Amino acid sequence: MSVRRTVTVSITPEQDALLCAFLASGRYRSISEVMRSALRLLERDEAATLTAMRRPVAHDEASRG
Repeated sequence: MSVRRTVTVSITPEQDALLCAFLASGRYRSISEVMRSALRLLERDEAATLTAMRRPVAHDEASRG
C-alpha cells in the first residue's frame, strides 16, 4: 500500500451536494474514495486528450494535398 497524504480542498456548495449524493448512493464509503475515483477519471481523460492532440488529423492533411 502506498503512503497517503492528507490535503485540504475548497469546493462549491454544488460540489458538496454531489459528494453527499455519491456517499448516499452507497457506492462510496468516504469522500476520499470519491476523490480518488474522480482523479483516476481525470487522469484517463488527460491521457486521452494528449493522445488525441499528438495524433495527426487525417482530414486536415487530406485537405492540404
